[in-house]
Amino acid sequence: MSTCILFFVFACKEQFSDARYDSTDEIQVMDYLESREDLSTFKELTKYVGQYNLLKTAGTYTVFAPNNGAFDRLFETLAVDGKPVKKISDAPVEYWLRFFRYHLLDKKINTNVFIHGPLPSPTAFNGKYLVADISASYEAIRLNNAATIVESNINFNNGYVNVINAVLLPPTTSVYDMLVETGKYNTMLSIFEETELIDYLKDSIVTVLIESDEALLKSDFDKENIDDLKDWASYHIIPDSGYYLNLLTAQRFYPLYEKEALSFAVDNYGQYRVNSKFNFNQSPDYGIDKVASNGVFHTLDTLLEITAAVPSRIRLNLYPPGSSYGAQNVFTNAPAAIRLNNGTQSYHQDKKLMIVQFDAKQAGDYFWMTVPDVPAGKYRIRLTQRLNANRGKFMTIYNDQIVDDFIDFSKKDGDFEEYNYFAYNNCGDIEVAERSDVKINFVFLDFGSNRSPSYCCDLLLDILELVPIN
Repeated sequence: MSTCILFFVFACKEQFSDARYDSTDEIQVMDYLESREDLSTFKELTKYVGQYNLLKTAGTYTVFAPNNGAFDRLFETLAVDGKPVKKISDAPVEYWLRFFRYHLLDKKINTNVFIHGPLPSPTAFNGKYLVADISASYEAIRLNNAATIVESNINFNNGYVNVINAVLLPPTTSVYDMLVETGKYNTMLSIFEETELIDYLKDSIVTVLIESDEALLKSDFDKENIDDLKDWASYHIIPDSGYYLNLLTAQRFYPLYEKEALSFAVDNYGQYRVNSKFNFNQSPDYGIDKVASNGVFHTLDTLLEITAAVPSRIRLNLYPPGSSYGAQNVFTNAPAAIRLNNGTQSYHQDKKLMIVQFDAKQAGDYFWMTVPDVPAGKYRIRLTQRLNANRGKFMTIYNDQIVDDFIDFSKKDGDFEEYNYFAYNNCGDIEVAERSDVKINFVFLDFGSNRSPSYCCDLLLDILELVPIN
C-alpha cells in the first residue's frame, strides 16, 4: 500500500498547493525535492552543503526552494572572487551554505499567516528576516521584492515547501562595503565621509538612497552648489530601517534630515520615484533593493533635491495607554474612555495584544488624534479597525466641520490589504489648506448590536491613514 502512495506522490504532475502527504513512510521535505526534476538544482545545493539529512529527518521547517529557472538566471551573472559561477560546484561549500540557510526557516509556518513586512520567524542565516509583500494577493506573495512564491504550503511531515521563481541573495556585507565594492558610488561615499555620516552605512540599520557617479555626472553635479551639504546628504538616509521600495510606497518616511519627509510611488509600468519626480535606476547594472547585512540601498537615476513635502499616504499608528511601542496618541474625555485592549492584536505592534479600545457611555462622546506635519492637499480619512457587529456608529469632524455624518463601524468598506484580520472604513474627505498638524474628531452617535454602555467595545482601532485624492 505504501508503495502505491509513494508512486502517486512522486509521479503526479499536478501543481500541489496546501496539499498534505501521508504514508507509512512519513514523507519528508527531502523526499519531495528528490521527486521534482524542476527543483534539481536546489536539491543539488542541499546535498553539496551537507544538509540532506536535515531535510530528510524529523523537524519543523519552512523551505523556500528556487526552481531551476531561478538558478539559471542567477548563474548568468554570478561570480565569486572574479570567477564566473555556472553551476553549484563552481563555488565553495561555505558560499552556498549561506544561500541554503537564507532559504530556510526553523519553524513550520503557513504563508496564510504572513503579513506585509518581515516574516514571523527569521531565516537560519544569521537571524536575518525575509520580507513579504502581500499587496497583490496571498496567491502571489513576493519575498524581498525579488522572488514570487509560485507554489505554497506543500505540506510534509517535517515542514512546508514553497517554490519560488528567483534565488534570494543572502546579505553578507554592510551597505558601505557593498557600495565600495561596486566602484560606482565614489562621489557620494566621499560626501558621506566628509559630512560624518559614513558610520550609518557601516554600523546602523539604514535605507540609503544614493546617486551613482554616472547619475551625478549626467546631472552636472557640483557639491559647491549645495547650500548645506550635510543636510542634503542626511536627506538620503532613512535610519532604523531596511526597506524595500515596494514597502516604502505604503507611507511617508522621515530621513535623518527631519524637516522634510520622503514619499515614494510606483507607476503602472513598475518605475519607482521619490517625491513624485526623482526616478530610481532599476537597471541590472545599478538597481534597487540591494540587500546588505545592515540595510538596503537604492540607486537614484537623477540628482535628489530637498523638496517641500508633497501629499502622500500618511500613516498614523495608534497607541493605547501603556503600550510598550509608543506613547498614547488617541484621547477622549470622561465619561468615555481610551483603554489598552489585551484581547486583540495590533498589526503595527508586532501583532501583540495591545490595541486601542474606545468605550462610549452616551451619544456625543468622542475621541481624537492629531496627525503631525500634513502637507497641503486633499485627503481621504481611512481608519483600520477590528470589525464586529457590536461596533458603534460615528461621525467625523475636521476644522469644526462635519466631513462624514454617519459611519457604521459594524460594517466595512474593505479588508486591510496588509493583514485581512482587520477591516477599514473611509471616514470622509478633507482639504488641508496649508501645511499643518491635522486634528480629527470621531463623535459617537449610537451603539451597535449591543446597546449596553458597559460592554466592550464601541471601537477597536489600530491605524489612521490620510490617503491623497484628486
